[in-house]
Amino acid sequence: MLYLDMDRAVLANTRFAISPLSTVTGALWLLADNMQSAGGGWRCMVRDVVRERKLVLLGSLFSGSCDYVPDFLTPQPQAPEASVQEELHTVATSDSVRLAWELQLMAQGVPQERMAGRVVPTILREALERGEQDFAEQVAGELHRLWEVALAPEWMALRTRMEEDITYRAQTIARHGLASMVADLNPRMLWNDDQLSLITRFQGRISGSTGLVLTPSVFTTGLRLVIDSVPAPTTRQPMFAYPARPAPHADPEPTIHALLGVTRTRLLADLHTARTTGELSERHFLANSTVSYHLGILHHTGLITRTRTGQHVLYHQTPRAADLLAVPRTSP
Repeated sequence: MLYLDMDRAVLANTRFAISPLSTVTGALWLLADNMQSAGGGWRCMVRDVVRERKLVLLGSLFSGSCDYVPDFLTPQPQAPEASVQEELHTVATSDSVRLAWELQLMAQGVPQERMAGRVVPTILREALERGEQDFAEQVAGELHRLWEVALAPEWMALRTRMEEDITYRAQTIARHGLASMVADLNPRMLWNDDQLSLITRFQGRISGSTGLVLTPSVFTTGLRLVIDSVPAPTTRQPMFAYPARPAPHADPEPTIHALLGVTRTRLLADLHTARTTGELSERHFLANSTVSYHLGILHHTGLITRTRTGQHVLYHQTPRAADLLAVPRTSP
């Protein structure tokens, strides 16, 4: 059980925020071993983007079974809605001492609080040898690429769902009080007088904080905690990502990403104009052999045509593909 002291200062500074990087981190958690049954098409898409764009640090941080990833990946939102540029800057300029402490915490764990450590992958150790600041900048760059490819195209729908959730929580506070709202966030949260209890296998007490930040998550089905359960070089307010309420009119059909995979979807979308294998290879940073493999599948399923012009073979969407791409994607 974890306990968070909720004195008047914390209560007065409990607030909601929408955080792009908290959303990105939530999507990355779908890659962990203990989340393999969750996420559906989103998990496949994030996995493919991480692999194909060579986001090696993010892949290593969220691979295998892990209790903890460094908190610097999810900066503390300073406003009700942070911009992704502001949050990426915060990640890239992370305090080196705090970052080193978080990475050590990830490796060693906290046995007295039942938080297991993990073997640090070689790719992370080699990146850290160049220094914490260089490491933070590289991670920020990878987060930016993942955001642009996977999350940014869907951000309007994701943001709308989070806004609707926050509106619902605000109405609950107005009608029934803060305690009722907190109790409704997640069954693992219990409110007792001046203390918030979190049912978890981890143990500890968080005291001395000056506020609490609550961020709705479209990916997590439980609570994701960003807390200093042990003394840190510099402190930050506790931050909880909780499951956002389901979208009221979710489309039950599978997404095109889930049907085709993220790489074939991107290639197919780019073929609104006829292109060669070489052009696609350059535009999507893929090997010619990889592009040819995916084009073969798309052609076999009748989603693209293949026409020879001189020395070149041009590929183009079929009307069936254009119709498929026009179907709105399901919100997670």
